[in-house]
Amino acid sequence: MDRVQKNGGTAGLVTAVLLAVLFVLFFALGQDIMTPGDPAKSLAATTQKWSLFNLTAFVGLLAAGFAVLFVTGLATRLRDGAPTRARAFLYISLIGLASYALGSTIWMLGGRQIIDLAAKDQASGTAAWATLSAIGAAFDGLGGAFTGVGAILAGWAILNTKVLPAGAAYVGIVSGVLGVLGLFAAGVAPIMLGGFLLTIVWIGWAGSALRAG
Repeated sequence: MDRVQKNGGTAGLVTAVLLAVLFVLFFALGQDIMTPGDPAKSLAATTQKWSLFNLTAFVGLLAAGFAVLFVTGLATRLRDGAPTRARAFLYISLIGLASYALGSTIWMLGGRQIIDLAAKDQASGTAAWATLSAIGAAFDGLGGAFTGVGAILAGWAILNTKVLPAGAAYVGIVSGVLGVLGLFAAGVAPIMLGGFLLTIVWIGWAGSALRAG
């Protein structure tokens, strides 16, 4: 088997595990942090749970990195039977993953600076946190939309080429649709949670099948 594909499958399994950990961490952080309607309240909650918040952002960064290897391996598998869709899947997904990675980095580095600022000037810190939250949400939305389109393209190509199980393709397509919808329905729990959980299933299933050959 092509080593790129096998390594991509392994990376897919690692990515799925990291996303599952990330899902648990989201709930551990609490609603005030993950859906900040009140910047002052969210900043206070983040300050109290900074180590956990920082870990969550780091796990997100790791997941984006391993997902690059998964996407590369899957695109290689799809290349012969659906070259145009394979290339589009690769490039579009990489844009989304880069956006996720930038968002995680901004939260890690920018969040620490704002917490330090808030300790000296609460009002300025709260205003800066509101700005950071908006930027972070934008990167997350862009990441979800582009990786969603990528999953739709990959699922479509899999159904035509039959190089992976059809079930994985359908899960990928549905998760991709929910990812794109998340850009227009930010904060809608069924869409956000459903998309996240299906993404874990999609990447884990596709990664396992990719590794098995």
